Amino acid sequence: MNNNNTSHQGTPESSKSSKPRSSSPRSSSPVNRTKAVEVAAQLFLRQGYAYVSMDEVVRVSGVSKSNIYYHFKNKEELLQAVVQFWIAQYESELYLLLSQRERGVEERINSFLELLSAGIESRNFEGTCPFVTLYMQAPESASLAKESISIFFRELVPMVEKLFQQGAERGEFRKGIEPGAAASLFVVALEGSLILAGTSRDLGIIEQSARTFCQMLR
Repeated sequence: MNNNNTSHQGTPESSKSSKPRSSSPRSSSPVNRTKAVEVAAQLFLRQGYAYVSMDEVVRVSGVSKSNIYYHFKNKEELLQAVVQFWIAQYESELYLLLSQRERGVEERINSFLELLSAGIESRNFEGTCPFVTLYMQAPESASLAKESISIFFRELVPMVEKLFQQGAERGEFRKGIEPGAAASLFVVALEGSLILAGTSRDLGIIEQSARTFCQMLR
């Protein structure tokens, strides 16, 4: 392995190093880009963004270095793609939940939390909230990735607000609740439960927090 761009475990890699993009790589298919992003998404959470080199992404993904650098000129561009990957994962599930009006709101929330818990367990409790983890790990120079995460959280509250509004309309929650305020508090409570679940390695905290919150709205 070429050690010029590779960081050993425990040694942060500078994200400023980059390689010129190849103008005509042998294979620059979207499949290669997707594979690299999916692998990086897991490596960044499990090992820490600063400790994952581009060479390691090449090794684990099986995508050639020329193809990696064709799609991402440096690690910060790859980080932005990883952030967008997680946003797409979360938003697709949230939009699905919003569309399933035939199901109870609390039931839909629990389904979403089960998916979160399964992902956390598959990562061995590393990066319980991908967005907070990546935001804290990202260097100041990765301003685009940080801003994308900030936008995600700003847009998350209105989505949860719609869920609570549906719950109020269905009679699941008491009349007079303020869906917007409840949504903001729920997101804060959820993030707190994710942190506690990670530190205690107890996924039950996530479900219990949501159950208690919904009980307070009845």
